[in-house]
Amino acid sequence: MRPIEQRGTQMTATGRAATLLAAMVVAAMLVAIAPAACVMQHSAVAPGGDPMVITEKQIAQVQATTAYDAVTHLHGEFLVSRGRDANNPNLPPVPVHVYVDDTFYGDVGTLREIPAMDIAEIRLYQSYEAQYKFGSGHPGGVIQVITKH
Repeated sequence: MRPIEQRGTQMTATGRAATLLAAMVVAAMLVAIAPAACVMQHSAVAPGGDPMVITEKQIAQVQATTAYDAVTHLHGEFLVSRGRDANNPNLPPVPVHVYVDDTFYGDVGTLREIPAMDIAEIRLYQSYEAQYKFGSGHPGGVIQVITKH
């Protein structure tokens, strides 16, 4: 192999390949964590509060008009599925289900139909918690909207 001169050091083709591979790994890691960092940037937890709960006060502070607006502004990570139907990574994640009070309401898109002024609290249940509270069939987790009524 013919060495290449680079700033006073010699680098072989193998060294260049290793450097390129390391750069690609770093770039892939940045791409993978960037969305999570953006979501985490918008997360808000009331002082002394539960990180899985959005309060009526927090909803009012962001001037949300719907439950979807509130979740997007305060805890966008709630909208991300928490599980899969199988261990096959090629299968898409299962959707997060929405309950209003204790009644099944639909998928996360239905949060757009719930006026913010009617909400007392929004709570996220991980898949294992959702199974305990709402029964089986919620591997993606549950967002529960608790109304003022």
